Amino acid sequence: MEEKKSGFGSRLLKILLAVLVPIVFLLLLVGMLLKLAGLNPIVEVKGLLFGNNAAQTFGGTSSNQITTLKQQIAAQQSTIKQLQSDNTSKSDQISQLNTQLQQAQAAASQKSSASASQAQTARDAVYAQTYRNMDPAKAAAIFEKLPTKQAAEYINMLDDKTKASILQNMPADKAAALTPLLQAQPAAASTSGTGSSSVSTSASSGTYP
Repeated sequence: MEEKKSGFGSRLLKILLAVLVPIVFLLLLVGMLLKLAGLNPIVEVKGLLFGNNAAQTFGGTSSNQITTLKQQIAAQQSTIKQLQSDNTSKSDQISQLNTQLQQAQAAASQKSSASASQAQTARDAVYAQTYRNMDPAKAAAIFEKLPTKQAAEYINMLDDKTKASILQNMPADKAAALTPLLQAQPAAASTSGTGSSSVSTSASSGTYP
């Protein structure tokens, strides 16, 4: 009895092998042929099992994903280009504002320098007129108490005739210290100073030209 069962099992195994081996070989051969033909064996098998619509669905899923990814990448690249353009525009605006600021600062500095120069010129004119109209002896007493450089700065504002009158009323050592610092007065200023002195003298004496 056991020998019959063993013989039956052996025959059944042989039959299965005889059937399965050709099927497996056939499947492998078909798969190789499909690959050589440029087809995807898995997609074709799915098409056979689930129909053409299911195969198209499985095959189309990856295609749709790729298309979506490409669209997203294109949108991101467009956004990056827009941001770069905005950044360049803002950099240009900052450069223009910096240039305008520098120009405004330069103009303010020039205006301040001009105002300071005008104020100094006005003060110098007041000093010169004051010492020109002052008695030479009193002016000499004031210059004697000032530092030598400051006294020279003030006395050089005066015409040569007024300088000489003031120096004559100074002590010899102070006059000697001031002499190397004296500067020649321009002819126009000297003439103007002489005229102003004459007008001042005439006004003080009550006579006019």
